[in-house]
Amino acid sequence: MSRPRILVTPRSYGRYYPEQLERLKSAGDVEFAENPPLKEADLLKIIGKYDAVVAGVDEYTAKVIDSAENLKILARYGVGTDNVDLEAATRNGIIVTYTPGANTNAVAEHTFALILALMRDIPKLNEAGKQGLWAKGRGLGRELNGKTLGIIGLGRIGRIVAKIAKGFDMNVIAYSPHVPREEAEKIGIKLVSLEELLSTADIVSIHTSMAPGKYHMIGERELKMMKKTAYLVNTARGELVDEAALVRALKEGWIAGAALDVLEHEPPPPDSELLKLDNVIITPHAGAHTWEAVKNMGDMVTEDVIAVLSGKKPKYIANPEVLEKKNLRAKIST
Repeated sequence: MSRPRILVTPRSYGRYYPEQLERLKSAGDVEFAENPPLKEADLLKIIGKYDAVVAGVDEYTAKVIDSAENLKILARYGVGTDNVDLEAATRNGIIVTYTPGANTNAVAEHTFALILALMRDIPKLNEAGKQGLWAKGRGLGRELNGKTLGIIGLGRIGRIVAKIAKGFDMNVIAYSPHVPREEAEKIGIKLVSLEELLSTADIVSIHTSMAPGKYHMIGERELKMMKKTAYLVNTARGELVDEAALVRALKEGWIAGAALDVLEHEPPPPDSELLKLDNVIITPHAGAHTWEAVKNMGDMVTEDVIAVLSGKKPKYIANPEVLEKKNLRAKIST
């Protein structure tokens, strides 16, 4: 009987913790994707060969999943599943897993690193220091104490960002329609409308998922609501922000600056206007890239893939209703 074939697309999987890769190899033959993240067209050419996928931010559309004739588990190496058509996976009897909480602290801390870098203009100060420009290179930063942080999306990451902000004696407001007001008030956060948040906050930090209706939720209208001294931070999903509108906002002074760990197109094209602006900080989707988060994500996907391929129920199922399907690809003993 042939061994299961396992595709791995995230570049960091097994790189820092090789023991995870060795454990995965015990369950099947492992192959790494070339030039990830993979687009729909790339996946359509190869997906039918595999029994399991350790998936990054590739395009797992309905068309791809319908073509995955042997796939039993798609294990998302991350907390979000918005790049996976869960309905198609469930329809085809494919288990989708993810890694909830694995990189929560990492992304929250990276968010605050970006906030501090914006407020104190750390990139420019770094360059000035290296060039020996002391008195002339200092400039004036801004303090966090007493400022208002507006959080869009009060999930795990948003709440930790709020907790850190409280340590700086910041005022914290949030827009999160699905969180009860009483629940937010218990942790010292005032829930407001998106319009009030944008017009009030000194820093707007995005922590919501990429769900239907949220594409370009921050566009020209929203950016013009913000204060001219305000900053925008996005460590969630690039598609949430209209980048063309953001470029105009940064050029024309609608807002003071922005820090982005995620972009709509990654990596950005060399001629991207965002790369030319000195009031924007860009990091290469590095929010989840800490030793701790990579270990957490790797351990979780490894155990879930091994479990499914050995006929056991995985721990972190994103589409639990699939277990009730008669055409479930994996033979799971519950």
